[in-house]
Amino acid sequence: MKNTLVAFMAMMTLGLALPASAQTPSGRIVTVDLNKIFNDYYKTPIASAKLKETADSFNKELDDTLTNYKKGIDELNKLREDQDKPEYTAEVREQKRKAVADKLAETQKMQRDIDDYRTTHRKILDEQVQRMRQTILKEINDIISKEARDAGYLLVLDKSGNTLNGTPSVVYSQDSLEITDDIIKILNKNQPKTTETPKPAEKKDEKK
Repeated sequence: MKNTLVAFMAMMTLGLALPASAQTPSGRIVTVDLNKIFNDYYKTPIASAKLKETADSFNKELDDTLTNYKKGIDELNKLREDQDKPEYTAEVREQKRKAVADKLAETQKMQRDIDDYRTTHRKILDEQVQRMRQTILKEINDIISKEARDAGYLLVLDKSGNTLNGTPSVVYSQDSLEITDDIIKILNKNQPKTTETPKPAEKKDEKK
């Protein structure tokens, strides 16, 4: 009973419930390593590179803003040091204090803008990462489901995950029952070939 429950939970986690027509007595239970498939799928590093470009762009903009904020803080500190010099008249000191108050309000607004920027763009990046993962995992799951139906597998279990108790979802399986490499080959069969830069032709020795 426990083994049946574990298998059922693993199947629901992977999202690969097979139709009743595939559940034949001759069907087999096979395993896959979803982590390996995800990492070895050629679309994953491409999507990751695009996400990194977006993150780098955000970070550059944030760095520029932080540089301006630091300059504002330096200017504020100088104004504070200068505002109460004894040689100033009361009128000048009042002007200096107003300049300090204005600069303080400006830097405080910059700080709020920086905090808002971090929060907003962290959310944007998180959403993009989730969309990327969901898109790629759906493609992987669709291929696994098709192969399972075509081969008449009874059940496909993900051996890379753990149960809620922190124990492996698949304690043991024969290597012959794992179809991870097969799935990776199918996913990568349409991978674009990388264009290699042709090497310059070697110059032939000139006859003297």
